[in-house]
Amino acid sequence: MLILNNKIMIFAIIFFTLIIIIFIISNYECKRYKISTFNVKNIKNSKKLRLIFISDFHNKYYKNNYDNIINDILNTKPDYIILGGDFIDFSKFQSLNNKIGISNTYSFIKELIEKIDNNKNYNLKGIFFSFGNHELRLKSRIDNVDLVNEYSNFIEFIKNNNIKLLDNNIYKLDEGINLSGLSLFDGYYRNVFSRKTKYTHIENKVLNNYFKNIDKNDYNIIAFHKPDYATDLIDYGFDLVLSGHYHGGLINFPIIGPVFSPDFKPFPKYSIGKYEYRDGNIIVSAGLGEHFLKIRVNNIPEIVEININ
Repeated sequence: MLILNNKIMIFAIIFFTLIIIIFIISNYECKRYKISTFNVKNIKNSKKLRLIFISDFHNKYYKNNYDNIINDILNTKPDYIILGGDFIDFSKFQSLNNKIGISNTYSFIKELIEKIDNNKNYNLKGIFFSFGNHELRLKSRIDNVDLVNEYSNFIEFIKNNNIKLLDNNIYKLDEGINLSGLSLFDGYYRNVFSRKTKYTHIENKVLNNYFKNIDKNDYNIIAFHKPDYATDLIDYGFDLVLSGHYHGGLINFPIIGPVFSPDFKPFPKYSIGKYEYRDGNIIVSAGLGEHFLKIRVNNIPEIVEININ
């Protein structure tokens, strides 16, 4: 019995020591950020573009640091900036309590727009916003007048700052290069404990509702927040899929890789970085913020720079 108790005590000490180490590392990493650069090949034509892709901001407060982040974004001299969803914080728990985190999101976007307006040398051609599950959850709350107004105010704010919505539509970025955004919610997002219907694929008939007119001879980019369906989008005719949602797998071990996602999915297949599928590419951002599980180990928040060559 004494030997067993000693083993339990040793295990408990090791376990809680690991928890403390993870907490210390995570607290340090969550306060930092980096720029990750990916190069993809345009096999359709000779057009080149530089994009900045930012996902999963989650109303994050960076102490005295928005200015640094925005400077670093703009100093890459992108042609376009794509804000890839979950910029607000409206989790299922917050939804039950009718609470929304949005004030820091407003501040970040305001500072970004002001800096662009005050320096015309950036030559930025446009900013786009696509929806994540947090924005789509807010949009779905038509039962609450205050939340309906909050969503309407947010959309008005986006449009008033000349940010274009990627909401089941297509924009021409350049001759031969198009950008789309897909907004699907019910049945496409759930955690492993949910009993809600989950679609394992996006069927072509769903995509035909919005994108049947895309020219597949062009280079086609699409932003869809959840990367699980990226291969369906490439099979349909898109060349580059931009996603986020999984926050880099939270804990990223060498060799093992990303461990689990914020919706408790173990070892998510597409969670951080660049992946190749057939002739297309999938780029998944680790995100710039956190929400319910504020955990990051070997997984620094990131801004993604994409060079299409």
